[in-house]
Amino acid sequence: MDIHVIFVNALMLIAVLNPFGNVPLFIGMTDGMEKDIRKKLFKAIAITGFFITWIFSLIGEFLMTNFYKINMNELRMAGGLILILMAIKNLIFSSARKGQQVNKLPPEEQIKQAVIPMAFPMMVGPGSLTTALIGRSEYGLISNSLSIFVAFVIIFLVFMIGNYLERIFGKLVLYILSKVMQIFIMSIGFRIFFDGLFKMLEILK
Repeated sequence: MDIHVIFVNALMLIAVLNPFGNVPLFIGMTDGMEKDIRKKLFKAIAITGFFITWIFSLIGEFLMTNFYKINMNELRMAGGLILILMAIKNLIFSSARKGQQVNKLPPEEQIKQAVIPMAFPMMVGPGSLTTALIGRSEYGLISNSLSIFVAFVIIFLVFMIGNYLERIFGKLVLYILSKVMQIFIMSIGFRIFFDGLFKMLEILK
């Protein structure tokens, strides 16, 4: 088990999940919500996102190969394109997603109504699921599972200090950080795409 590989894979997943871009968005969506409820919501988002990503990394390859007859090289190419297009879209177009405030509901209902759209598909989407699946193929079950766990622990900590980050750095700095992350995501997408393409060409030779 290579600790370096675990953290590199975790950082790649964090780049795709883009918590710095989600922090101001989630704070805006939970504006007016009590701090304790917001903390519980962010915890629920992190836990839900972790299980969605981890479970998909466990069974995603089985579904792809047995039901849809897709191999990992084809998935790498498709996943790489998704990351590239997602990064281009986020770089060029500003996010116009607005969440409905649900502060007038009971705390349990506020969390229930907010956790799914925030955890999936706003945070965990096709790009992050593909990245987790490729990580499982490249690094194995245990290392990839630990990487996913580390990534979501870090994301949870980022969410917990989100209010302080916004006060210290301001929304503009977080916005710039989220845009810089898109450059990394695009680079990861190109690497994954060409990795799958070259392996496909080797098989066809």
